[in-house]
Amino acid sequence: MRRPPTSLDARPLWRVASIASALAGGVALLSLVGCSQEQPGPGAKQANAAGPDKPPPPAVLVTDAVVRTTQEFREYTGRTRAADSVEIRARVSGYLKDSPRSKYSPTDSSPADETSSQDPPPNSDDGSSSKTPAENEVDKTSDSTTPKVTVSEGELVENKTLLFLIDPEPYELALEQAEGNLQAAEARLLQAEKDFKRAKELSDRNAISNAELDQASAALAEVRGQIENLKAIRDRAKVDLGYTRVTSPIKGLLGQSLVTDGNLITADQTILTSVVSQNPIYVDFDVDEQSLLDYRRRMREGKVKGARESTILVQLKLANEQGYPHEGRIDFVNNRTDPNTGNTTLRATFNNAQGKLSPGLFARVKLPFTEEYQAVQVPTVAIGMDQQGRYVMVVEDGVALRRSIQPGVVDGDFTVIREGLQEGETVIISGLQKVRNKTSVTIERGNDEQDPAQQNPALPESVEQDATEKNSTEQASAESQSGDPESPDRDAKRNDAETSGNQAVTAP
Repeated sequence: MRRPPTSLDARPLWRVASIASALAGGVALLSLVGCSQEQPGPGAKQANAAGPDKPPPPAVLVTDAVVRTTQEFREYTGRTRAADSVEIRARVSGYLKDSPRSKYSPTDSSPADETSSQDPPPNSDDGSSSKTPAENEVDKTSDSTTPKVTVSEGELVENKTLLFLIDPEPYELALEQAEGNLQAAEARLLQAEKDFKRAKELSDRNAISNAELDQASAALAEVRGQIENLKAIRDRAKVDLGYTRVTSPIKGLLGQSLVTDGNLITADQTILTSVVSQNPIYVDFDVDEQSLLDYRRRMREGKVKGARESTILVQLKLANEQGYPHEGRIDFVNNRTDPNTGNTTLRATFNNAQGKLSPGLFARVKLPFTEEYQAVQVPTVAIGMDQQGRYVMVVEDGVALRRSIQPGVVDGDFTVIREGLQEGETVIISGLQKVRNKTSVTIERGNDEQDPAQQNPALPESVEQDATEKNSTEQASAESQSGDPESPDRDAKRNDAETSGNQAVTAP
C-alpha cells in the first residue's frame, strides 16, 4: 500500500521548481544581451564594416627612367711634373762669391747699419779711406765690372738670369796669361816669316843649302802651330771666365740655394740650386693592363681613336678641388708595359699660365674611353643591392616590383642602365627601405629635370603625414599586444566594452 507524501518529501520538488525558474530567467537575460549585440547601432555597423585598422601603403618618391647623352670615363691617379727641370751646377771650380738669398736674409743691412757704415774709420781723423790711391782705383774698377746677383730664392727667373758668382780673379789672370803667350808667339811668327823669306832668296841664288831652307820652313810652321794652340788656350780661358757667372738655362721658378757664399765649389759636382719650369706642366699617370687592352680592342672596332693618331682630351683635379677644372691632352704613351706592375705610363700636358699647378702634386686624371652615345639612365640613389645583385623598384599600377638590372658607368648623379630597364618606366628614388616586392605604394613624383642631389631628400608633406599615421598605428598595435595597463587604446576599448554591457543589462 502506497504511502502519501509527507512535507519532507515535497521540499525537493519546490527546490527543483525554483532552479528551473532561475534557469529560465538566465536564458531570457542572455537572449536580450545577444539581441543587443546582434543589433548594433549605426556607428557600430560602420566600425564593423571598416574591419581592423590597417596601415596605409608606404609613401615613396618616384621618377622616370630617361635617355641621356653620356660618355664613359675612367679615372687614374698621377703626379704633376715640370716640363723642364734643371739642377744648377758650376762648370768651373772656385770659391762662391755671391748667391741668391732670401729677401729677409739677416745678411741684409738695416738702416742703422747703413748709417754706421757712413761713419769714418776709427784711425782716420778726416774721414778719408786708409787705402792708398792705387788700391782705391783697383776697388773702383772691380766694383764697376763685377756683376751682382739680384734675384732671391723662390722667384721666377728668366733665361740667362745671373744666379751665382764664383770668384773670377784666378780666371781673369789665366786669360791675361793666355793672351800674353799668344802675343809672344805672334812676334816669333813675324821673325820666322822673315827668316824663311831670306832663306828662300839665298836658296834661289844657291847661297845656302836646301837643308837650311827646310829648317827655316819648319820653324815657320812650328810657330804657326803654336799660335793656333795659344789661341785655343785663350778662348778656353775666356769660356772659363764666363762660367764663373752661373746663369739660369731656362725660364722657371728658382729653388733654394744649397751653398752659401765662401764655400768651395767643385766643377760639375756641386749642386747649387734647381730651376723648374711652370708652363706647361706634365702629369704622369699609369693605366692598368686590362684597361689598355680594352681600349685597344675598341680602337680595332673603330669606336675610339688612338692618342698617336688624334688629340685625346683629358681632365684633371687636385686633392682639394671639386669636379675636374683643368683640361689638357695626352702627348705621350710609353712604348712598353712595366712587367713588374702591368701598368703603362701615359703623359698629359696642361696649360698652367695662372700657376695653379706645381710639380709633385697628387692629381686625379679622367680619361674618356668611348665616344658620346645615348643610354637609359636613372638616379644613382634608385639602385639597390641584395644577395641577387643590383636592382631597382619599378612601380606599375601602384604596385612596387623588383627589377634586376645591369648598371653601367656613373655619369654625375645618374647611372647608365645597360639591361633590365626601358625608357619611361617609373622607379622609386626615395623610400626603398619601406617597400617590398609586389607591395602597394603611394607615389609622389619628383622633378625629372632636376638632379637627385639637388632635390630635397625629405619626402613631401603628405607623404610624411602618411608615414606618421602609419607609425602611430603600428605603435598602438604594439602597445595593445604587450598588455600595457597604462595604454590609452586599451583603456578606451575596456570602456567601450563596459558601456555595451551596461546597456545590455538595462535593456527591457
